[in-house]
Amino acid sequence: MHFDYIILGSGAAGLSLAHRMASDRYFDNKSIAIIDQDKKNRNDRTWCFWETGKGYFDSIVKKKWDEIQFYSKNLDKRQKINPYEYKMISGLDFYNHTIPFIKQHKNFTFINDEIISVCETLDNAVVNTIDKQYSADLVFKSYPSVDKVDLKDHLYVDQHFKGFFIETAKPSFEPSCATFMDFRIDQKGDARFLYVLPESETKALVEVALFSNNLLTKEDYDLILTDYIKEFLNIDQYNILEEEFGIIPMTIYAFKNHNTKHVFHIGTGGGIVKASSGFAFSRIQKHSDQLIQCMKNGLSLDKSYNGLHGRHSFYDKVMLHTMLKNRTSGEEIFTDLFSNRSAAQIFKFLDHETSFIEDIGIFKAPAMIPFTKSFFSVLGK
Repeated sequence: MHFDYIILGSGAAGLSLAHRMASDRYFDNKSIAIIDQDKKNRNDRTWCFWETGKGYFDSIVKKKWDEIQFYSKNLDKRQKINPYEYKMISGLDFYNHTIPFIKQHKNFTFINDEIISVCETLDNAVVNTIDKQYSADLVFKSYPSVDKVDLKDHLYVDQHFKGFFIETAKPSFEPSCATFMDFRIDQKGDARFLYVLPESETKALVEVALFSNNLLTKEDYDLILTDYIKEFLNIDQYNILEEEFGIIPMTIYAFKNHNTKHVFHIGTGGGIVKASSGFAFSRIQKHSDQLIQCMKNGLSLDKSYNGLHGRHSFYDKVMLHTMLKNRTSGEEIFTDLFSNRSAAQIFKFLDHETSFIEDIGIFKAPAMIPFTKSFFSVLGK
């Protein structure tokens, strides 16, 4: 069976792109397939991001905050983040919003099957699944074409996270403020922090994130969470409503170099994840918008990366080198940043919207020696 477009993966990147295609009359006469073995009928993840004004998926934002809290052993700082808001979207809300809307359009076909391989011919791309074979003029692939980046040749660290959605019998949270980072737990040689996202006085997502290439056991993640909830949140009794776990690759590896004439990578597979922080949702939305414009205007899809890399990829490389090679702790770096710069300035920098002069101001916030060493090490490669 042949399609004009096939989207492989129905996660944030695949469905964000498909939703825009379904919303645009330009694609009405295009046949589009979305292939994924997961039916997306459960709450498997949560996306958090900052944004100014109304966003593309604002109607399904579960909670938003205009204040954040940062903790480390040497800093306790709460601040307003205007003009930004920190927003949260649950995976199930996202799927329930995007999938039914896309299915209303008869030119879309959802295929629930396991993808075995993707190969390219002179004329198109061929997708082999367990049950069938499909082809398309263009395939959008949301997962990487490499299983693992070679750690010897590239800066790479996994951000792995485990979270509990908990409910307490009595008021335990302040709904107006999100704990953005809390480094007060034992770092054990990694960058380890908690974040607390309260939906109400009695419900919150409590999650631990680690920058490390060594995954923990389920019991170890759970122990970090339960100890933190008791020691730092002072909560003894609570119910765990849901759990989530995930791994995000943080690397400057150029996944986009795997793009070919008929296969184009998006999302995690396209290197859209911010290498120095792991944030991706807002960047996926920007990339999706730019992909639509490229397709409608007959431009090279390479132009869809505009504003997503540039000089900031070099900064990401310096940041990763500082943490991984110069062994500067994540707690130290982020404590210096939040001590000396506002959250709004940091968010603007991470969104690649700062001027070069503003960039210098950000880099002068942390201790200069390890960053200077990394700067010249990266520059020399």
